[in-house]
Amino acid sequence: MKQLMTIALAVAMATGLAACTTMTTGERGSAGEAQALVARAIEAYDANGVASFADMTAPNTGFVDRDLYVFVFDPNHRLVAHGANAELIGDDATVLVDANGVPFGNTMIVTADEDGEWVDYTWIDPLTGNEVPKSSFVVLHDGYIFGSGIYLIDGE
Repeated sequence: MKQLMTIALAVAMATGLAACTTMTTGERGSAGEAQALVARAIEAYDANGVASFADMTAPNTGFVDRDLYVFVFDPNHRLVAHGANAELIGDDATVLVDANGVPFGNTMIVTADEDGEWVDYTWIDPLTGNEVPKSSFVVLHDGYIFGSGIYLIDGE
């Protein structure tokens, strides 16, 4: 009887662990979803111009999904949209440096092209508040840089 209870407990724990792992993974956006979010942002910009940046910054819109959000730099390298932190609007992207000294704002500016490129750096995870590795997909379109990134959390 004791062995049966031990097995039942082990199965219950494994099932619970599997459920937690699935839940955690479901809370994270994928690389493909980040790219699709950037494409949606560009479509919105093409349809509505600079007015679309307010929607990209506003919470509860189609431009924020779990830990994914859109950010946009204007041709003068100023943030004009940021789905995770509206207080960054107007900031100069050329001075953005992560905790490791990586000048990721400048890297995005020189790397972004019409096909899109990935840029790696460290940033604050909106789900945990911790600084973690991040990779952002950035696309140059009509002089603007549109981006969205994934958090590279160990085990996910």
